[in-house]
Amino acid sequence: MQLFIAGGCGDEGRNCFYVEGDRHAFIVDAGTSTDGLDRIPDLTPEQIHKAEYLFITHSHRDHTGAIEYLVKQGFEGPVLMSNQTYRQLHYKPWNTMILDSTAPELELEPGFRVKWGRTGHCAGAVWFHIFVEGRSLFFSGDYRENDTFYRCDAVRGLHADMAVIDAAYSRMDRGRDLRRQVADTASSLMKDGAPLLLPVPHYGRGLSMGILFHETFGRDHGIYMSPKLYDEWLHLGHRKYFVHDEITELPFSIFQRWDNETIEKENIYFLTDAQLSRASSRQLILDHPDMGVLLTGSIHGYGKARCFFQTGRAKFALWPNHLTWQEMEDLKAENDMPLVVPFHNKKVKPENDTFIF
Repeated sequence: MQLFIAGGCGDEGRNCFYVEGDRHAFIVDAGTSTDGLDRIPDLTPEQIHKAEYLFITHSHRDHTGAIEYLVKQGFEGPVLMSNQTYRQLHYKPWNTMILDSTAPELELEPGFRVKWGRTGHCAGAVWFHIFVEGRSLFFSGDYRENDTFYRCDAVRGLHADMAVIDAAYSRMDRGRDLRRQVADTASSLMKDGAPLLLPVPHYGRGLSMGILFHETFGRDHGIYMSPKLYDEWLHLGHRKYFVHDEITELPFSIFQRWDNETIEKENIYFLTDAQLSRASSRQLILDHPDMGVLLTGSIHGYGKARCFFQTGRAKFALWPNHLTWQEMEDLKAENDMPLVVPFHNKKVKPENDTFIF
C-alpha cells in the first residue's frame, strides 16, 4: 500500500493525500492553496478516477477548495464528512455521505472500515483512522486538544502503520502558552481604553477566542461579533456535541451582535474577514487610528492583512488552532505510529512524495 502527497506538506494549504492498495484507493481532503493562486492538488486523472472515496476532515478551503474540481474531473465516489462540515460548505457534493455521531465506526465494505473523532479545530472537524487491506492509517486533520470552545476526542493508544499528523507550528511550546500570549497582547493593545479589532474566519477560532476573552476580562470589555460569527454562536453555543459542556451553560448574552461599523472605546470586536480582503474592513481600520488590530492566524497571500502587519498597523499573536511541533511529538509518544508524515507546515517537506507501507 502507498500514500502519495498531492499537497499539504511544505506547501501553503492545498492539503490532499491519495492512498492506493491492491484493491482499494481513496483520497483524504482536497484543498486549494492559500497563497492567492488557488493551486489544486497534484492528482493525476487516473488517481481521481480510481479513488473510491473522498474523506473530508473539515470545511476550510485549504481542505475542501478542490472538491468541485475533483467531481468535474470524474470523481464519482461518496464524499464522507460531518453534518457541520456539510452545512459550512459552499459547494455541496451530490454524493455526500454524512458521518453519524452515534456511530463513530463505519464499515464501508468488507475489509474497509473507518473510525473518526472530533479534532477541536472547528465545528465539524474530524480525524480519521482508516483500516484497509490489513493496514491502518491515521489522518489527524487540523488537530487541537484543550481548545477553549471545541471538543476534541483525544487520540491515545492508537496503532497506525502510517500517520499524517498536523504540525503547523514550528515551535516547541504548547497551546496554553500561545493562548496566554494572545490574551497578553490583546490586553496591551487595549491600554488606556482603546478598542480592539480581531479579524477571524467565519468558522473556527473566533468563538474560541471569544470564550478566552470572556474568561479573562469578564464584563470589563464588551465583546461584539460580526453577524456571521454571532449566528454561529447562537447555532453552536448550546449544542453539546462539538462544544464543551460548560459552554452550553453560558448565556448567549456574553456576546453581542455587531453591525461591522460602530466602534466604541474599551470594546472587543470580532470581524469575520481574517485576511482583510474586503475594502470595508480596511476602511474601518483607517477610520479608527486609535483602535488596536490583532491578527491571530496564518497570514495568507490573498487579502491585505500582510500589508497591515508589515507596516506595524496590526500586531500578531498566534492562536493555537493547530499543533506545535512539540505537541506533534507528544501525540506520537502517546500512540504507536512507526511512520509519521508531518503536514500543514510550509517549512517542512518530506524527501519523497510517496510512502510505501
